[in-house]
Amino acid sequence: MNLYVGVDISKGYADSCVIDDEGTVREEYRLDDTRSGHDQAQELAQEWDRTVSSEEELLVGMEATGRTERNWLDLFEQIADKTEPEAYCAGPLVLRRFAEQRRLHAGKTDRISARLMADYLRFGGVETDSEGTGKSPQPGLRTLSRKTKELIGRATELKNELHALLQRVHPELALLRLRAHEPVGPEVNQTASDARRGR
Repeated sequence: MNLYVGVDISKGYADSCVIDDEGTVREEYRLDDTRSGHDQAQELAQEWDRTVSSEEELLVGMEATGRTERNWLDLFEQIADKTEPEAYCAGPLVLRRFAEQRRLHAGKTDRISARLMADYLRFGGVETDSEGTGKSPQPGLRTLSRKTKELIGRATELKNELHALLQRVHPELALLRLRAHEPVGPEVNQTASDARRGR
């Protein structure tokens, strides 16, 4: 049985939710961001690792929250050196879109956010091997996401400019486009033709 651990990091503590392949919540924890909390996380990861066979996966995921996740991500990457869990970090926008696509309630409680991350892992939200390393995705994902959004916005601007230019240079194309989408009476067509001729 595969296990998916979603971790929601807050200042000073982290909530975690462990689910299986069926989406059943097996365990939920709140661990302090202290030495004893990290020790407890290591013990839990070893326990989870014993539950999973060698053919199965143990994935740990957390939301990128502006560097507060770094302690926990580093901890789970250290744990991964000794055991088998793979640790991933996903951006908040990615998780929000995932929740919208699955029509999941994405309330802002820590427990719900941890469950959302675990579901994201369960549904294959992260690739099992990020750039062949098996470690967390590169920090450039935020940059990639931002750049993609910028390019989409720029493409929309260019399309709008192209439409405006076509209407100035070839007004008959706008009329043809209007006729193709909205059939109109002959008197409206005549009025449009007269307007083009300058009457």
